[in-house]
Amino acid sequence: MTGDTGDGATVLDELRTDARDVLADALQWRLTAARWTAIGDVVDELAAAVRSGDVEAARTAVTALELLGPVRATPVGAEPMVPAPERVREEINELVPELDDPEPTSGR
Repeated sequence: MTGDTGDGATVLDELRTDARDVLADALQWRLTAARWTAIGDVVDELAAAVRSGDVEAARTAVTALELLGPVRATPVGAEPMVPAPERVREEINELVPELDDPEPTSGR
């Protein structure tokens, strides 16, 4: 990711770290199928932001992923909780190495 953040590399490093952390956590989550659909959409948004170097969009996507994570209480009779679907796992596994690449991948 690139972009003028005003705070230099530190902010970008923190954003990359936050993104890697939430993506690693997501691979361990057990959520409803509906929640995984929403997470898949946000992971796609994060990937697009990283690949285009859009720091603000990446920050928004990381925050959205954090908010979509599991909650502590599960209502009785709730939908079954399942691990990440293969499509989401693959996108996360492709995206994590890109977070270490300082250059956007679009146009390569």
